[in-house]
Amino acid sequence: MSNVIDGTLSSDESQVFFADNNMQAFLARATDRLESLFAQNETIASVEGKKVQSFVNAALNEMINMPAVFDSSCSFNIKHIGSRFVECLQAAGSSKNYDADSMLSCCYRFVVELELKSPNGMSQFLNMAWNELSGMDFLEYPDAATQVKWARNHMAINILREYIHHPHMATLKELPAAIRTSEEAREKSNEEMSIRELRVKALQEKLAGYENAYNFVGLYQGFSELRKNKIKERDFAFKFLIALGLCLLLVPLLKFFGVVGHETDLIRESLSIAALFALELMIIYFFRITLQNFRSIKAQLLQIDLRMTLCQFINSYVEFASDARKSDKELLNKFEQIIFSGIVSDESVIPSTFDGLEQVAKIVDGFKPR
Repeated sequence: MSNVIDGTLSSDESQVFFADNNMQAFLARATDRLESLFAQNETIASVEGKKVQSFVNAALNEMINMPAVFDSSCSFNIKHIGSRFVECLQAAGSSKNYDADSMLSCCYRFVVELELKSPNGMSQFLNMAWNELSGMDFLEYPDAATQVKWARNHMAINILREYIHHPHMATLKELPAAIRTSEEAREKSNEEMSIRELRVKALQEKLAGYENAYNFVGLYQGFSELRKNKIKERDFAFKFLIALGLCLLLVPLLKFFGVVGHETDLIRESLSIAALFALELMIIYFFRITLQNFRSIKAQLLQIDLRMTLCQFINSYVEFASDARKSDKELLNKFEQIIFSGIVSDESVIPSTFDGLEQVAKIVDGFKPR
């Protein structure tokens, strides 16, 4: 058996006494043998003896049915009479002489402590058997009488004394001092927090002074967002350019493969060809516009990339400019013109809306008789 059964476990440790497998075996054997003895002595037992037998039987059965409750509630008696109770059970479950006084006193002490400390108390059956013992003088059990009276009147005081002098209670007594220490620490922390708030405000004021000097850092982000938009425009223009190029090839192929039917009448056939030719010219016109727009966007992206590259050293520009302008005020003019000038797209080469019509007019004039 474990040292828990020996009764050496302290009251503040996790204990397994009644729930121990060996202990349950002792209880079962003792209960079976005592029930047999009680049945044999039923006719000759006195009223007091019957009440004691009923109580012991109920207590042992309760220990078998609710071992965890007894373990959690009876730490005091487990510590002080645990080993004696085990010996009493072993004697009761074997052929040795049965010590009725010892069994009664041990069971009574465990039941009283259970009633004191368990949240739900004992069962109704055990409570009835226990109440039957109230007022008895235990004349037939003189050795147990002293223990029973002590359990009734003084055991609660001893249990309370152990709780009062428990190390955890000693720590609880130090709680007021710990609270005062905590209050002092809180006040000190508030003072330190106030000092830090003052320092933070001072730093905030300094940072506000540096804000204008470092606003150029946001310039790079602005160019970056502009570049993303231009990349989207470039991709769309490229896709539209590819679509127009396919249309340029598709129009003559439709006529060549007969998708657009051939007319037997020469005039109608000429008008059909002229219409397809005009459509081809319009597609060429829009292809030129889209191509020029695509080139313009690429040029704008090149300028944006150039400015983003120049902005990589903008963090040092403020300090450098303040020192450089002392010697030459015109030193940074070129740099500033490049950085802060607008994005230029050359629109002069983009054909106007009527450029295509003018080209068509020139072709028509070429066919007129002179």
